[in-house]
Amino acid sequence: MTFHSEAQFYVTGGTVPRDAQSYIPRQADEDLLEGLRESQFCYVLTSRQMGKSSLMVRTAVKLRAEGFACVIIDLTAIGQNLDSEKWYAGMLNQIGQQMGMEDELDDFWLSLNSLGPMQRFMQSIQQVILKLYEGQIVLFIDEIDAVRSLPFSADEFFAGIRECYNRRASNSSFERLTFCLLGVATPSDLIQDTRITPFNIGKRIELTDFTFTESTRLAEGFTHKGNGGRELLERVLHWTGGHPYLTQRLCNEVAGEARQNQDVDRFCKELFLSSGARDRDDNLIFVRERMLRSSVDLASFLTLYQQVLSGKPVPNHMSNSEVSNLKLAGVAKVENNLLTVRNRIYARVFDRVWVQANMPDVE
Repeated sequence: MTFHSEAQFYVTGGTVPRDAQSYIPRQADEDLLEGLRESQFCYVLTSRQMGKSSLMVRTAVKLRAEGFACVIIDLTAIGQNLDSEKWYAGMLNQIGQQMGMEDELDDFWLSLNSLGPMQRFMQSIQQVILKLYEGQIVLFIDEIDAVRSLPFSADEFFAGIRECYNRRASNSSFERLTFCLLGVATPSDLIQDTRITPFNIGKRIELTDFTFTESTRLAEGFTHKGNGGRELLERVLHWTGGHPYLTQRLCNEVAGEARQNQDVDRFCKELFLSSGARDRDDNLIFVRERMLRSSVDLASFLTLYQQVLSGKPVPNHMSNSEVSNLKLAGVAKVENNLLTVRNRIYARVFDRVWVQANMPDVE
């Protein structure tokens, strides 16, 4: 495959830079910005490569321009093979570095060594962060699903977030502190005790696939196609269904050589539908692994997916763990409160033959 200079218009992996021409604003951009402006606890929990981190970065830029202090905590950067004390200290370290309070937080943390890690974390927020900074603070906690791999329960951490929210009633300084959690998980994946979950007091931000209207700017990357660019984009979306990563990736190829729909089909086949693609493409690998290593019973999970694949009506039961896992893998989406396969690429890659081959005891 040939790459041309115009292909650099697209971003085919990782966080989309805040000034990237190919960034596609969605309703979620408006919803998250408005929620955090109003000091609402917000969470963005969805499948991989849907644009969570890009949304977070752009929202933080806008809030900072309005005078907010925004801290981005990447839980994967703290690590997993550590005890709870080091984990909480790691989070405070990231906050201290980004807010210029490293020394003050270090000193205060060490002065409280008779308390448990969660208490020390909460005291540090109240006695140091909220006292030294008098403006609005938003703590973005990214890759929140990393808590599932910790050697200790993170329920206490989520209880602490809820406590920050509850303390607003008696301590007005907590009204200036807002959390935004982002990751690949369902609330029930992250916390077992529903009495202390912060998710039932928060605002869920839905990240949806691109519509054609939203994504028309992507046709600008087809610089030598003229009016034909919109037709090529329609063909791209025919395959990707507007999935952010798949769309950017296919557009990246189309920008170089495609002149007609058959070219788009050819590139799509090479990228995603060829025999080696499912072992080469990061997104296809993630979807496959998420489906086959789901925490639910594999046979019933794949049977449910096969029903969706066959077009049989499968209601979107939020409390059904198999339904939640199908959506979290990214392979299914909701239309008119029924599950449907996310896009034609997934329907081709994870087809009936694939389902049968991966059923337990298939021999």
